[in-house]
Amino acid sequence: MPIVRGVGVLVGAALAVSACATRMAAEPAPGASLAGAWKLDHYAGDDPQKILDQMRAEAFKILARQQQQQQSPPPPRPGTRGEPGATTPDQSGVEDFAPPTAPGGHRPDPLRRSPMAHIITDSVARGDFLTIRQGPGEFVLDYGTSQRRFTPGAHSVVSAEGGVGDQTSGWEGRAYVIRVKAQLGPDVTEEYSLSPDGKQLLAKLHIAGGELPAVTLTRVYSPTQETAPHQLPNSD
Repeated sequence: MPIVRGVGVLVGAALAVSACATRMAAEPAPGASLAGAWKLDHYAGDDPQKILDQMRAEAFKILARQQQQQQSPPPPRPGTRGEPGATTPDQSGVEDFAPPTAPGGHRPDPLRRSPMAHIITDSVARGDFLTIRQGPGEFVLDYGTSQRRFTPGAHSVVSAEGGVGDQTSGWEGRAYVIRVKAQLGPDVTEEYSLSPDGKQLLAKLHIAGGELPAVTLTRVYSPTQETAPHQLPNSD
């Protein structure tokens, strides 16, 4: 029995350490600050359209494989035509198989209902300007036309692609990280940090666990004196 209790203590301690290791901090590392006015540099970082094009190509491949599997005949049963030695369909070109076209000869866009694609397009639609404000118990992303407010180190339930999700956000060293684990949709991680020389803001959007392979969109912002367009803020 003492051995069992000892094992239980060790397991409990390990879980506690793991929980502490994954919890985000309410305060940044000493001297870390992302505050300021930033403008997107379209010539640095990733091109969202290229990432969407890659996702679209991958979606067509998945649809092609699914249709090929549906059209393939079932494996032959023993004692019937198609015993060992019979030929089977060649699947070497499955990835190049074109799915059915829509009326008029156009293939429907496979990303039209893609939660992962929606997350990327929603992020891009926020615009080129970003003002960050940070302080005790507060981290604000202000796009001029909308705002997103976070409490560092806090957990909350938020709306997410496909329903709702568990959101955690806070500081991981000198970076501010926002994670949303959706109940039905993909998991989303956003990370905001400065470039190694401290002159630019790096915004990384990572989407995983969805209907397509994981993707990462990195966008680069430079300091600006320009004023972002404003309207009544929408908070999310």
